Amino acid sequence: MSYSEAKKAPVYTTSSSSSAAPTQSSYGGSSGSGKRGVAYNDASLTDCFMNNPQITWGYNWGSSSSGLSSKVNYIPQLWSGSNTFTDSWSANAQAAIESGSTHLFSFNEPDLGSQANMSPSEAAAAYKTYMQPFAGKAKLCAPAVTNGGGSMGLTWLQNFMDACTDCTIDCVNVHWYDSAENTKYFTDHVTNATTVSGGKPVFVSEFGATGSDEQIGDFLGTVMKWMDGESSVAGYSYFMVSEGMLVSGGEPSTYGKVYAGSS
Repeated sequence: MSYSEAKKAPVYTTSSSSSAAPTQSSYGGSSGSGKRGVAYNDASLTDCFMNNPQITWGYNWGSSSSGLSSKVNYIPQLWSGSNTFTDSWSANAQAAIESGSTHLFSFNEPDLGSQANMSPSEAAAAYKTYMQPFAGKAKLCAPAVTNGGGSMGLTWLQNFMDACTDCTIDCVNVHWYDSAENTKYFTDHVTNATTVSGGKPVFVSEFGATGSDEQIGDFLGTVMKWMDGESSVAGYSYFMVSEGMLVSGGEPSTYGKVYAGSS
């Protein structure tokens, strides 16, 4: 959980306060065929991944793309039910859809106190208010949950789905962080998310592994091949396109090259 606990919400919302409609070039759609996405704060760092047909979408935990290339599909996210995020959500989400966005993500790790921090019932009420109006305009994704145990993770997701009656939920969203050695734990977690959701497509919009660069590269090679072959997986994005992680000196890092599809 160390990666996700380090995320700070304000970093992801610097662009979402603007009410101006984005231009067509702000979003766009992908001509590629892969499931791979780019999770970013600084869109300029994603440029080194943009010529790969496997990279087809991106998101930045916010509702405005902040310069993501039109070569890929941007997915806006409503980070939480706070007014900080909801005030600009409807206008930004509608603008994104009009510019080619095909999916909308809802709340970021509501099962974690340091992130969106929402109970399943609170999230269900907010989903009905802010997400449901876009049903039929874009695919709507359930909140992105951690791989925490107890009342967190997939238990939280199940409770949300039970609470969100009469909601349009087209896909679910999970995060995963653990050792690069635990590939079976990863594949089991994603498979279990499919079971909990009743067979809905799964986005693995954040996942990260601890270990050496070589171990992380080996982990990515294994789990990406598995996800690419799983019809239940709609998309995935490794955490994250940032200097010292997937990027080094403006180019893909050692394991970033694995993610980009080159060695």
